[in-house]
Amino acid sequence: MFWIRRTLCMAAALFVIGCSDDNGEPDAGGDVEYVADAADVASDAERDALSDADSGDEPVRFDLDGEPCELFEAHGPYTVGLHDVELDDGTALAVFYPAADADAESDVEYDMRDFLPEEDRDQISDEDAPTFAIDAVSEATASDDGPFPLVLFSHGLAGYRFQSSTLLAHLASWGFVVASAEHEERNLSHILESTLPDGDDAPETLREMIQFFQAHDGDSTSPFFQLVDLSQIAATGHSMGGNGAVSMVGEPGVEAAIFYASNPGVDEASDVELFWQGGTTDELVSMSQIRGEYESSPPTKRLLGIEGAGHLAFSDICVIGAEDGGVLQIASDSGMDIPPLILELGQDGCRDTDLDVEIAWPIIHHYSVAHLRSAFGIDDEPVGLADATVGCYADHTELEWAAE
Repeated sequence: MFWIRRTLCMAAALFVIGCSDDNGEPDAGGDVEYVADAADVASDAERDALSDADSGDEPVRFDLDGEPCELFEAHGPYTVGLHDVELDDGTALAVFYPAADADAESDVEYDMRDFLPEEDRDQISDEDAPTFAIDAVSEATASDDGPFPLVLFSHGLAGYRFQSSTLLAHLASWGFVVASAEHEERNLSHILESTLPDGDDAPETLREMIQFFQAHDGDSTSPFFQLVDLSQIAATGHSMGGNGAVSMVGEPGVEAAIFYASNPGVDEASDVELFWQGGTTDELVSMSQIRGEYESSPPTKRLLGIEGAGHLAFSDICVIGAEDGGVLQIASDSGMDIPPLILELGQDGCRDTDLDVEIAWPIIHHYSVAHLRSAFGIDDEPVGLADATVGCYADHTELEWAAE
């Protein structure tokens, strides 16, 4: 597994697990092959034959129409509910889930000031406060179509539990319960105050998240009562969060893992379906670093490279307060003391030269949902991972299909 190589890198980098190649120079990716799938693919006839949604212990299924590229990049069949709760130790936990009311209007918005150091929040006025709307309904009644597979998410260094809410809500709309915890030892507030993380408790926290759902599964008064299928779990993480995700490989019930802009290695063969996703302009975790870990890891595995995408393409960050220079620039303009290097690195993926994140998101969404459905056996054959999908995103991805 790749670890941060220099103290300076750790002190300066936002949302980062790796900073450079072994020679210390940033690697922008170079000539890299992007391997997206190792499994057989579904024919049009097989895809059209997918059954209606089932309930009970069987995987939830949906009718899927259109070409492969149109399957999973759009919002799924469920309205998304959101509960912001706490684990037993007080750790904040955001839970996105399929909701019952298809007509409910989204009503969730978060204020970035809530994730800054407490003493600095008042420096940003209400008028200047950067906010972000989540496509979710607060505390909506959960769908009774479950139980649904559980997706655990670990945010990156200097991140926060809602940093990738667009992606997490999208996954929930396709029939997954998605849980994201606040890693206070290395979140945005902590790094702005202390520069260095106070360790990394993500592996322990992800296991506590599973215990949380185990406890609530039999509680008829809980909003999560019989909502989650704990025999079908995916561990995912962005950047440094990939360390937490990879620590779950081999845990009971874990059948899938996705590493976003992250380069953890997997040492032991398992039945877990692995997926690395990265961007070619990422100067914090390069595609060559990601590919190195991908190639040395056991099957079954997939690799996706997004041409022109940077490190923060897998988060909401680039669009929050973008018209005013972004979250950190707003904070700096309001009088907060933010080192220039952190301001610079916090833009990786948000630069004018990077692929617009709103172009990258549909690609990320499509392949993430397709991978999870494959890993959980929701479709009789893998859907949305076929060669035909290459043409859907030809301007922004390079995909090469290889058998394991």
